[in-house]
Amino acid sequence: MTLNDPALVALLADLHNAYDRALTVNDVPALTAFFWDSPHVVRYGVAEQLYGAESLHAYRTGSAPRFSSRRLVRREIATFGSDFAMVTAEFEVTVNEIVRPNRQSQTWVNLPGLGWRIVSAHVSAPLPLESPWEAYASRVATILNLPLDPAHRAGVAANLQRTAALAAPFLAFPLPDAAEPAPVFTA
Repeated sequence: MTLNDPALVALLADLHNAYDRALTVNDVPALTAFFWDSPHVVRYGVAEQLYGAESLHAYRTGSAPRFSSRRLVRREIATFGSDFAMVTAEFEVTVNEIVRPNRQSQTWVNLPGLGWRIVSAHVSAPLPLESPWEAYASRVATILNLPLDPAHRAGVAANLQRTAALAAPFLAFPLPDAAEPAPVFTA
């Protein structure tokens, strides 16, 4: 068995690049064509488990996230013989203006009469490097278009966490049914 035939590695790199381009523009027919059309195909995502080509297609046409960018950070390709390959990649995606690191592994098989198809795929996101409070502070700063100096991020997050702890008892306090809600002012 030949390991990492250079011609096959190049072919799989081209296929993976084409897959990435289709993913970035949400080309559902192209994405569907990359996967094995079988009830045995499997794709695990960050928040979904898809079994079979029908569930994969339903996901792509319905709830798949839209990326405003996708940047390949690292890719490893291993071919085993002429009909089996693994592609693993680290990449960054931008969703709702937030850059998120992700990992991907794909099992490709050269199927008779069909050519190379993904038969199994897995996407995962590593644990965040920042605390949930730091992530919240970063997200709010982005939404409000306010600069948040990285040197101050931990302090802002700690203040948010303290404020939430102080407010929690008041927010959990039950109001009687007859209580009048606070007025809402609109401009």
